[in-house]
Amino acid sequence: MTHQPSTRANRIAYLETELWKAYYHRQWLREFRLLIATHREFFHMGPLTAVRASYESARAAMAFAPLDASDLPKARRYLLTYYPRVRRSLGCRMSAAELAGVELNYWVVHRAAARRRLAEVASGRPANDEPTPAEIEPVVDAFAHLHAALFNQTPERMRESAVYRAQATAVVDRISGRYSPDVPGDWRRVEALLRQAYAAIEEAVGPDAVAWRGRPAIKPS
Repeated sequence: MTHQPSTRANRIAYLETELWKAYYHRQWLREFRLLIATHREFFHMGPLTAVRASYESARAAMAFAPLDASDLPKARRYLLTYYPRVRRSLGCRMSAAELAGVELNYWVVHRAAARRRLAEVASGRPANDEPTPAEIEPVVDAFAHLHAALFNQTPERMRESAVYRAQATAVVDRISGRYSPDVPGDWRRVEALLRQAYAAIEEAVGPDAVAWRGRPAIKPS
């Protein structure tokens, strides 16, 4: 189903695309600044809380980033300090530990899928050969559970948004794996898919739901 993204969905899609660019280029300071903007605009965090959350999120990503030397325990520790802030902001019903778990599971599942695809391309699979639904299903399932946890929904209700976001990650993998035939075009496609993903989230949870709009910032913690 094609949705008409709201201004909010378009903005979040832009920020996430830019965050992916910063992550894969290891531009940590730029990622930190983008994370602050995301936490301020999307999570409605106060300035100090947004800085703290962004630091914890960035450090978790940095711990996970090295392909052959990921520090999963360290990444988990930072996520465990990060998610209490997210949980309070979005009104998530899951515990911070559960939220950290579904986030880290997505990271691990996505990386495994990206490595499988890279190995196939190295073995002769055409670079522009689209992944099949079965190939991205593990990533779809991981995203469905993550979205469900964040927005207090069921994985089934969040599946459409998960499909769009998993498709976006598959395009990002072509770029990060250095086999994209059109890097600028692929980045545009990533953002377009993310716009649809966030429009589907908005449709699933409702534009006025606390879990979508975030809580108004009161006093930074």
